[in-house]
Amino acid sequence: MKQFLIAVLLFFPMFLWAEDDEQKDSLKVIHLDEVKVYSHKETTLRQMPVSSTIITPGTINETQMNSIRDLSVFVPNFFIPDYGSAMSTAPYIRGVGSRSTGQSMALYVDNVPYFEKSTFDCDFYDIRQIEILRGPQGTLYGRNALGGIVNIYTLSPFDYQGTKFSVTGGNYGLARVQAAYYDKINEKLGFSVSGYYNHIDGFFTNLYNNKKADDKTSAGGRAKIEWLIRPNFRAQYIFNYDYVDQTAYPYGLYDPSTGNVAQPNYNDDNSYSRSMVNNSLLLEYTTDKIQLTSSTSHQYFSDDMKMDQDFSPKSYFALNQRQKQGAFNEEIAIRSKTTSNYQWSFGLTSFVQHLDTDAPVAFKEDGISDILQPVFNRAAAAGAPVMTITDSVIDIPGSYNTKTWGGALFHQSTYNHLFVDGLSITAGLRADFEKTNLDYFTHSKLNLTMKMGPMTRPLSIADTLQGKESVNFSEILPKVALKYAWNDRQFAYATLSKGYKAGGFNIQMFSDLMQAQLMSSRNATAPKINVAEAITYQPEHSINYEIGYQSAFFNNRLKTHLSFFYMDISDMQLTKFVPSGNGRMITNAGEVTSKGLEVSLQTNLGKGFGIDVNYGYAHATFDNYTDSVKVGNHVEEVNYKGNFVPYAPQNTLSLNGRYTHFFSNAFIDYITGSIQYMGTGKIYWNEANSLYQEFYHTVNARIGMVKNNVELSIWGKNLFDTAYHTFYFESFGNQFFQKGKPLQWGVMLKVEL
Repeated sequence: MKQFLIAVLLFFPMFLWAEDDEQKDSLKVIHLDEVKVYSHKETTLRQMPVSSTIITPGTINETQMNSIRDLSVFVPNFFIPDYGSAMSTAPYIRGVGSRSTGQSMALYVDNVPYFEKSTFDCDFYDIRQIEILRGPQGTLYGRNALGGIVNIYTLSPFDYQGTKFSVTGGNYGLARVQAAYYDKINEKLGFSVSGYYNHIDGFFTNLYNNKKADDKTSAGGRAKIEWLIRPNFRAQYIFNYDYVDQTAYPYGLYDPSTGNVAQPNYNDDNSYSRSMVNNSLLLEYTTDKIQLTSSTSHQYFSDDMKMDQDFSPKSYFALNQRQKQGAFNEEIAIRSKTTSNYQWSFGLTSFVQHLDTDAPVAFKEDGISDILQPVFNRAAAAGAPVMTITDSVIDIPGSYNTKTWGGALFHQSTYNHLFVDGLSITAGLRADFEKTNLDYFTHSKLNLTMKMGPMTRPLSIADTLQGKESVNFSEILPKVALKYAWNDRQFAYATLSKGYKAGGFNIQMFSDLMQAQLMSSRNATAPKINVAEAITYQPEHSINYEIGYQSAFFNNRLKTHLSFFYMDISDMQLTKFVPSGNGRMITNAGEVTSKGLEVSLQTNLGKGFGIDVNYGYAHATFDNYTDSVKVGNHVEEVNYKGNFVPYAPQNTLSLNGRYTHFFSNAFIDYITGSIQYMGTGKIYWNEANSLYQEFYHTVNARIGMVKNNVELSIWGKNLFDTAYHTFYFESFGNQFFQKGKPLQWGVMLKVEL
């Protein structure tokens, strides 16, 4: 809160300085971007009673946004920590999120839902507009929109015809190229093709092999065809391909005694690669009374993740996980188009998702000698036969085939001028059903020698976990909102809504279950493992309250948005230790309250100046959460009531200042510059709140020169080389951090023809 008050005091005098009258030369006035909401579901497309941020291509260009991660902090209470790979994109909104399984934010690109957060990290290019709606959007969007939704729309050949090209180079081996061509064959048929290439050498070095620990290459392309079959009937087909290949997880060992974090130092391969294909077909029929849309999409991705799970020079654990997903989604929506007081929308949606996961775990030499063999040694000391493991590597292969299908019916109505002019009510309801089936198979074999007296003989212990599990979820998701508008520039609103995050199966548990099965297979009295109980987690639910105010003053030169929210979350999905203390699992362990506020100011100060301010405060704490923590050789129950939810920042603050100056009869047409201040924190790294990242800030800047259709710009990120941490975790009793990216700079050449 202190940072926000300082920002207001600094910039409020500048609001007063802004001129009220338009300058005569309109070229010298920077107007706030006029935006349009492209949703096919909303009943009130303008002045929606929701906390929202609209990002246009101009903002993307001036702030150097290159992926969904760059929305972090720029949007109030929206934070995506860098977990070290494109696979691990974990959004936190309003203090809630998930660092492992599931997500609290839904993502749509051109009306195509992205089911797995493994697919979230894609390069921005060819963008028309980005909409971020904060707060539960489950009534219209269903599962995993508990915290909000991000809608990304790409450019239409009917909105723009021509060629766009840009090339960027910078330190750390940065090379980025984007190109696009848009054209109309005739007044009814248009097409576009676009593509990108992006490479970075990486920022951190693996001390074990002296190679970069985080180099990354990504590339992709998009083809779009739009056909105006009739004046009121259009079709749009989009094909999209994305590829990424990177060295991943540059985690360094943390020394609690000094507070230092070492460079990455591990012997096994850490990498991630992914190929993704999206196909979508949109049909839209419009009359003066209704708009009817059908959105059909298919998404396929295949990825390969290799991880040294101990992140040390020793050979303990190594994981190689490969996934293949095929997801089909169909949605039909109809909404009213009249100007009457009553507006409505109805929709039907269904999806089928197949996710095949092959995740073999290798228990390696040092893991056998340092972890498994001591278990047999302790047993021998207690009188059991002496057993010695003879394997140099113990493989635990695992195959997990998950099929999820679901469907929903939804409706939303808005009635304007209810009882009095300016008062409106919006109410919606969604009935959502989902079924998930899992086929699993994992097995392992342990070879030993057993010594009893003078006799020594070989012994093998083998076991298998194989079976099927199934779970069903059904949800009713209501929403009601009241809005009062004084005029077309000012309104206040209050909303009440329900959100939920889908449940499922925690397949990461199987390697731990297999180890436990092996170790207990010789003990006839050991309890049988209940696989369903160990791997199943239930949906997360929330009841949400929000009040807000939006306004525009001084001929739209100052736009403001203020909102207060309160989230009552039950059955929160958390990552916790298994009862033995070895390994982790996803469980419904927490009751959480998250409350806070969000402020956005968008200003045009006149004379080429503009400033945007975005601030979010989220106070998310446990009301009820007890975890089993391993202390030495025994397990203790710890109550975290009153502690902050980890990984979610309490404050996000961004200040974006921009300036444009036009020249007459000069070599260049104009110069443009921008500077961004980004502040984040405090971030707690564990449920005990014993480790945390203090509030930290970074500064980015950009300056460009434009002549005709050519722009040359110089930019920098983290200009003061601020040191901070982006991720924390524990493995084998060790603590690891990932450091934030250091100072970056580059040059970009952009051409539009």
